[in-house]
Amino acid sequence: MKKILTLALTVSCVVGLAGCAVQPVQLTEEQSRLLASTWSYGEGTAEAKSLRVPPAQWWSSWKDPSLNMLVEATLKNNTDIAQAQANLRSAMASLTAATSQLFPTATLGADGARNRRNNTSTESFGADAAAAWSFSFGGKDVSSRRAAQASALASELSLEDTKSAMTSEVALTYVNLRLAQSRLAIARQSVKSYEEAKNLTQWRYQAGLVSATDYEQANAQFENAKASIATNMHNILQYETALSRLTVLPLSEIQNLPSADIPTPPGKIAVSIPADVISLRPDVLAARETVRAAMENVRVAQADYFPTLSLSGSIGTAAATVGALGASGTGIGALVGALSMPFLNWGDVVAGTETQKANLDRAQAQYTQTLVAALEETENALSGIRSSAAKKMSLKTATESSQLAAQLALQQYSSGLEDYQTVLTTQRSWLTAQDNEASNQADWAIAHIDLYRALGGGWVPTDPNNEEK
Repeated sequence: MKKILTLALTVSCVVGLAGCAVQPVQLTEEQSRLLASTWSYGEGTAEAKSLRVPPAQWWSSWKDPSLNMLVEATLKNNTDIAQAQANLRSAMASLTAATSQLFPTATLGADGARNRRNNTSTESFGADAAAAWSFSFGGKDVSSRRAAQASALASELSLEDTKSAMTSEVALTYVNLRLAQSRLAIARQSVKSYEEAKNLTQWRYQAGLVSATDYEQANAQFENAKASIATNMHNILQYETALSRLTVLPLSEIQNLPSADIPTPPGKIAVSIPADVISLRPDVLAARETVRAAMENVRVAQADYFPTLSLSGSIGTAAATVGALGASGTGIGALVGALSMPFLNWGDVVAGTETQKANLDRAQAQYTQTLVAALEETENALSGIRSSAAKKMSLKTATESSQLAAQLALQQYSSGLEDYQTVLTTQRSWLTAQDNEASNQADWAIAHIDLYRALGGGWVPTDPNNEEK
């Protein structure tokens, strides 16, 4: 009995160690062609992983205290992140359960009984230990553990992807909040300008120098500018409530954030992206682990074609008194071995195998889709950064020129050298130019946020000297 249990334990340990030898998932030829040579090397290496930086560290490089506070609150309080953490704990529990199936189970027991018959009492006591173990010749338990291991890793990667997504959404909402606040400031400035033009037009109208049409146009422009203030204040409130939801902070705390400009991303960070970073996007790696789990589940289903060996045994002692337990002649024992395999239910086994193969095909397609999305999002984000950078100086010059034109037009109008339509046109151009410049500044920041999200997190620049001081 002891030799059999020792043998069973030895075999189970060997099988358990074999379950740790997880086979990597290789890119198919089609998937490899999707990745340009710039992005394809170093997949999953330790060196590439060292390029990653935690979300809080990445966003702190933007040098915006309010953004840092919001990111930290998101990582601590966000409900989507909390759910992903719970999913990871559940997956780890499943892995523990799958691992335990590779080893024998054992129980210890003790019992006592007292029977009375015909005024005579009898007592009996017993103690026993039992063990059981089963082994699938098709490697079912080993593959089950490997599938659980892959699923647990996929859950861990999904947690990282959720952190990346939530901090990106917070940063995006924060940038939009600052843009809305900038637009509110522009609107208030335009009200002052339109009020000045209206007062001047009213004076000229009363002096009989212009028609009533000019005055009414000036007044309408002034009132429209006043109305835009309410619209911008509404937009600001929407972004504040969104930040409150994402960070799970009181709305009052969000509304009390100190005033600040639209945040500026680290300089030239887009041109210092290590080539290995895209291969470590969490959802790409999670999709890969899902493929690996699907492969192992196919093996689990195929294992039902093979027999299963089950061993169980027990040893114990039974006596009339507790003191006699373990004495010579009180020992009891049993050993049972069984070998079983499917016979008339192969149809179910075939169907189960085909189902798992279909799941594998679905996982492979999802993996390919994730790769395509990663490349698309990365290229779009880089294009957005280049576009915003190209427009930056032109928009700044346009704002300065339109401001000067508006001021000159108003001065010439007051001297009777221009009509009100010129004043109206130049003021609108100035307002549009200010809005375009603020929007482009926000687009510049948003494109960097999109790049962060596209790459699945922050990275260490390949050359720190590339960053602007």
